[in-house]
Amino acid sequence: MKHYYINDNTTNPNGNNEVHSEDCRYLPSLINRTYLGYFSNGKDAVSAAKAKGYSKADGCIHCCPEAHKG
Repeated sequence: MKHYYINDNTTNPNGNNEVHSEDCRYLPSLINRTYLGYFSNGKDAVSAAKAKGYSKADGCIHCCPEAHKG
């Protein structure tokens, strides 16, 4: 289980809000992220983000490849 966060910015090429695990080297700074919760995998974290209104949530390809759609 890990803590997951969503990037509040959509500056990536696909315009998505990316979900990152707590140990991701691409984790956004404190002012650019929102805490999602404690999950066993990236897919559950992305589902939680979508339920919170982040319709374009996607998993980070580096730390949540199982939830990355591109």
